[in-house]
Amino acid sequence: MKTGRFICVVAMLTFGLFAVSCNLPGDSPSSLDSDTDADSDADTDSDTDADTDTDSDGDLTISQRYPGDENIASDPAVLFFDDFESGWGRWDSPQADTTHLTIRTGSEAHSGTGFLQSLVTTADLEADEYISSASRVAFARQDEVYWRFHVRMPQIAPNPHHWVRLSAGNADWESSGLANTVPPGDQGFWFDFDINNDDVFNFYVYWYLMRSGRCNDGTAIPGCEGDQGTTYYYGNIFQPPDQTPFTRDTWFCVELHAKANTVGNMDGSLQFFINDELVGDYRQGYPDGTWLRDSFHTGGCEFYACTEPAPFEGFDFRTSAEVGFKSIILDAYYERGSNAAKREDLEERGLTLSDEQTIFYDDIVVATSRIGCRVP
Repeated sequence: MKTGRFICVVAMLTFGLFAVSCNLPGDSPSSLDSDTDADSDADTDSDTDADTDTDSDGDLTISQRYPGDENIASDPAVLFFDDFESGWGRWDSPQADTTHLTIRTGSEAHSGTGFLQSLVTTADLEADEYISSASRVAFARQDEVYWRFHVRMPQIAPNPHHWVRLSAGNADWESSGLANTVPPGDQGFWFDFDINNDDVFNFYVYWYLMRSGRCNDGTAIPGCEGDQGTTYYYGNIFQPPDQTPFTRDTWFCVELHAKANTVGNMDGSLQFFINDELVGDYRQGYPDGTWLRDSFHTGGCEFYACTEPAPFEGFDFRTSAEVGFKSIILDAYYERGSNAAKREDLEERGLTLSDEQTIFYDDIVVATSRIGCRVP
């Protein structure tokens, strides 16, 4: 899509190479941002949950109540747990090793001896343009979810086109991941948690009030300011500024927090923590920022079309209380074109890259209250 390529150029000025993973030539309403579920069976942050030692009620986090994650799955707030010490039995899919996903044992594990490895090579992408190295599990629908996992990326290599996903829907909706589409508010929504070429993180969000990349104001009205000539809806980008890049070949802890809105209100929110430190926080009235097309720029932006920063309005994710968070997808999705562009950019920085794009995962917990990183 020529229009999408232009948007990527604008985004690159702000986000480095990340936008290459947003609007690529060839994306269309029938293409996938990753795999879909259908393809598988306020002015300050003083009132946030930023306290890394306790949850929002002042109690110990789940991990602190279960050192070493011993018996953590028995906690009534826990929806899912896997430390990869007992094979594939806890996941809906896959239920055995695949070409790109294998459960391994060894000293590389974060804890114990078992861990999950995702491996996609440049040769794999030469043979297959789109590769989704994904495991997934469903759970009873929830209005609020926390998801913690430990991850390690042992080599210097391009990060996935899109990464892990949290999907929400009603009882029947299984269509998260469908690119260039606006999900119905009474059926579902989702977000990916992504990594750009600078090794920092962002949310990539699809919901019924998402903004289009066509117009500067996020609408899709022909003749608008900044009209790109084509209407398209790719995930809206929320990337906190001034992040510290993660360290390669070192385990680090990610925790995502997502809260669905009360129907008719904009009190939905997204947060993420890295190693128990709050990094991203998006909720009604916080942070101040500027919308430009399909990206929210915390603190404002410097393009000619940027408006003055204003408090973030919050998320109105759904129009029906039947829509709730219902599955996690531990995905590493690669696309040949964006992978090549990322690889070229990294090589121009003087880096020596591996042909193996490897990710290790371990100690995964999904719960309805703050989890925290695994306590030794």
